[in-house]
Amino acid sequence: MAETADCGVTNAAKWKQPAGMKSRQSALKKSSGSRVSLEKVLGITTTGGSTLTSDPNSGLIAYPAGCVIVLLHPETNKQTHIINTSRKTFSAVAFSHDGKHLVTGESGHLPCVRVWEVDGAQVAEVQSHKYGVSCVSFSTNSCYIVSVGFQHDMTVSVWDWRKASIIASNKVSSRVFAISFCQDNSYFVTAGNQHVKFWYLDVSKERRVNSTVPLIGRSGLLGDHKNSVFSGVACGRGLMASNTYCITSSGLLCLLNSSRQLEAWVHLKTTSASCLSITESLVFCGCADGVIRVFNPSNLQYISTVQRPHHLGVNLMPITPDSDSLPATPGVQFPDTLALTFNSASCQLTCVYSDHSIYVWDIKDVKNTVKTYSALYHSSSVWSVEVYPKLQDPSEACLPTSSFLTCSSDGTIRLWNTRQTDLHSNDLLRILYVEEAAGKAGVRVLSISPDGQHLAAGDRCGNLRIFALDFLDELVKIKAHDSEVLCLEFSPASTGLKLLASASRDRLIHVFNLEKNCSLEQTLNDHSASVSAVKFTGESPEVRLVSCGADKSIYFQTAEQTSEGLRFSRSHHVVEKTTPNDMDLDWTRSHVAVGCQDRNIRVYNVETGKLKKCLEGSSSDEGALLKVHMDPSGSFLATSCSDKNITILDYESGECVASLFGHSETITCMRFSHTCRHFITASADSCVFVWRLDSQLSSIMRKRRGFRSTPSAQSLKRLDTRKQTFITASSQPPHTDEDEEEEEPHLRTKDRPDAAPAPQLQNNRNLSMVFRELGVGVASPSVQSDAEPCQVQRRWAEPPNPVTVCSSFSPSPTKSQEDEDKVFHPQALDHLLADEEDEDGDEEDEDGDEEDEDGDEEDEDGDEEDEDGDEEDEDGDEEDEDGDEEEEEDHRTPDNPDSDAEPRRARRRWSALKRPTFFPSPIKCEEDEDFHPQALESLLEDEEDGEEISQANSSSSAASAGEIQRGNADGSDVGENSSVCYRHEGEELVSMEQCQQVSDDLRQAASRAVHLYLQLQDVKQQPEMMSVLQEAFQWVSSRLQEAQRSGAP
Repeated sequence: MAETADCGVTNAAKWKQPAGMKSRQSALKKSSGSRVSLEKVLGITTTGGSTLTSDPNSGLIAYPAGCVIVLLHPETNKQTHIINTSRKTFSAVAFSHDGKHLVTGESGHLPCVRVWEVDGAQVAEVQSHKYGVSCVSFSTNSCYIVSVGFQHDMTVSVWDWRKASIIASNKVSSRVFAISFCQDNSYFVTAGNQHVKFWYLDVSKERRVNSTVPLIGRSGLLGDHKNSVFSGVACGRGLMASNTYCITSSGLLCLLNSSRQLEAWVHLKTTSASCLSITESLVFCGCADGVIRVFNPSNLQYISTVQRPHHLGVNLMPITPDSDSLPATPGVQFPDTLALTFNSASCQLTCVYSDHSIYVWDIKDVKNTVKTYSALYHSSSVWSVEVYPKLQDPSEACLPTSSFLTCSSDGTIRLWNTRQTDLHSNDLLRILYVEEAAGKAGVRVLSISPDGQHLAAGDRCGNLRIFALDFLDELVKIKAHDSEVLCLEFSPASTGLKLLASASRDRLIHVFNLEKNCSLEQTLNDHSASVSAVKFTGESPEVRLVSCGADKSIYFQTAEQTSEGLRFSRSHHVVEKTTPNDMDLDWTRSHVAVGCQDRNIRVYNVETGKLKKCLEGSSSDEGALLKVHMDPSGSFLATSCSDKNITILDYESGECVASLFGHSETITCMRFSHTCRHFITASADSCVFVWRLDSQLSSIMRKRRGFRSTPSAQSLKRLDTRKQTFITASSQPPHTDEDEEEEEPHLRTKDRPDAAPAPQLQNNRNLSMVFRELGVGVASPSVQSDAEPCQVQRRWAEPPNPVTVCSSFSPSPTKSQEDEDKVFHPQALDHLLADEEDEDGDEEDEDGDEEDEDGDEEDEDGDEEDEDGDEEDEDGDEEDEDGDEEEEEDHRTPDNPDSDAEPRRARRRWSALKRPTFFPSPIKCEEDEDFHPQALESLLEDEEDGEEISQANSSSSAASAGEIQRGNADGSDVGENSSVCYRHEGEELVSMEQCQQVSDDLRQAASRAVHLYLQLQDVKQQPEMMSVLQEAFQWVSSRLQEAQRSGAP
């Protein structure tokens, strides 16, 4: 069918994929031609009588909707579609008299006239106009087609569509609005601005001459009405075949006889008229205010007036058994009639009105017309689409399943459901008219609360409204901004808060607290230009807010509970070289995909603010990326570009899954349905498209969403790249240490109360970092004490005492182990799992870090006492364990920097802690500047010899560490390609190449195990196989921890 989108798979970018993903990618490559198909079009772009037609045999109605021709079956409310592959807007359409073919005209540079079969196949096309086609028509015998160009084109052409050749052409000096063929094909008539002209075609001359011949035109004799604007024309049928009927925009119906003379005219008693349709016994005149007059074609005798449609501002109501007719309300306005077409076989009159509504009337009894079909669509640009969320308790839902809402510049918010019907519309349930918005460019953005109870709407005037979704009653109206509201976002349920963020073109972000009667919680003014997107993420109590704007900035904010209430403070600031236009969160809500103007999608870690990957967001080389949306399962990412194309990408590989087109204007919003079966797009052309996803895409999305809703997947979602599991001997309330080094210096508090020295902790972050490097995690959340809830360490909060926290991957330490590991420093796997580029530069980073530490100590202290004190701390292990007085004197601990210290000193507050002696210098961790993890090169077993690396003498190791530090301070460094080896007393030499080889082997083995683990969804022995892999993960974790404990000082 023609509604099938062009959804080819992009093979230009070769991507080497893991073995575990081959099955999924091969499934995506199957049936690439029918991935996404257009199922429903909620909109119409008809502008006059030339853009509406009907099949005289089957009753099929055709009208344009952007770059799509909609073929509507009004009896069944079913649609089929013809999509213009040239991506140009349809401007005219007409059926052949036998009903087998359809001719269309389009607008744009060098437009074509195309002939289609009803099933959607294009059979012919010709290009004879320069700027656009205003109207087209088949001859009565369906052999010829007449097309008239736009006003500046001034060309009328007749062509044989089967030969795809123009047989006659001429110039026309006036703008043409309508065209009609006579019954015997001897002439056709055009009507327009001060223009009614009869064109005669000599077919015999065309047969003798192969080239294009000029058309012969004769003007109608209009008398006193020659200066009128004729908006419609129709040649007579049956006994009145020699007559021609015209209608003027001032409201006159004129009759011209066979001599082209004005014989009679009648006033329609209306302010204006726009269209005309004729049968053998009736003449229908479409007028202003929803009026359709019916006359006798023989003498222009008035017969009746067709029932008017709904009035403007109608309140839709459910259908009742006794609601057969529309209620008549005096003193209201009605939409104007734009186009008419009559189907003589079924005696049905189809009307299109100025508010983009469609009505089908049964005219069997012309004095008692009955509505058989109606549809009410947006009459202006559609700005936002919101799908009603899927609730855990369906009884709490305020709206039916599969419902969605749209807002438009026409000042309305509309509730749609393609499975239900209403008295006035077959797909529309409710229309909400927003006051003041209709006259000032309408409603701009929508957002639905996670509980499905409230709807937030922002308009072009800066007003924020909140409605109750059960009855769409307005609850709150706030004058929030000085300019249009561009985005609204409710905080998800995982945050434990009920917040609403609104961002505007005035560069401000307002955060409202719904639990405090929508009071203003905070105003963020970090952006220097309009804010294009804002998102909440995180889990309680770690709430974050991400925003991007036209200032090319992406801000990552962190919420903190203070005495004045909830406050967001900037944690990261990313400045791009190109403007970010939109963003969306992945299924874990830990990464944000940002669509940029250079057609690339950049994925950032929400917590660290670091770039994870970059995807190509559009297959074309033109335009800018405007909108980005992730499907509910996190498998696919949809993007829209300014070239009016929509691309669906595989989020993991970046491969193009489908490419869609059909809108004639910019795509303003996109949403996946929660059933994973539909994809909804909205555009500035006033149309809403509902696309149907094929069974393969839907199956992938549902399986992914089902897997990620399981408890094990939820634990992966909660796995944070900066969360750590600590083990200590204390039994105080739980404590989760939040890293603070990512905050900029000017955001730190200067007057922080002194706190007790933080205990030295042993962390269990090694296994989580393995899977974090692989992009997958399988670890379950940490098991904490149930006595009191977990308390998060904020930079203004008092640090609580830590409690024993045990990981599910390692047994709880015994008392002897706790006493033995009191001063054990946590070890990191960053160096083990780093990329090859990072591995090559680790030694240089270590030397640079030591130089920075020595330089900072000299700048801050001005003497060498601190350096000597640090060396004494390294040499004396027992003194640092037992001497609490020294730690009380030096408050530069991770949780207690000096209150009057410079921000640079706060970054080095780990320097007071004693370094382990089995490794010469600390390895810098890019994620945690405050946290000095140690690498595992000296802890891993040698693969070839199998000998365990033991701890060297602490004094000799400390001395060697001091020598290396002094060497770095002198300016000596290690070459990038040189082999760095560390030797302890009594042990063999361990090289960096050996550690890298072990690292690669471990990473490859873990990668294969994880991908195998993810494939065990449809296997019969799934639990047994998963348990085998989980035991292997736990064994690796326990061995790494044993190595840490055995190598501790």
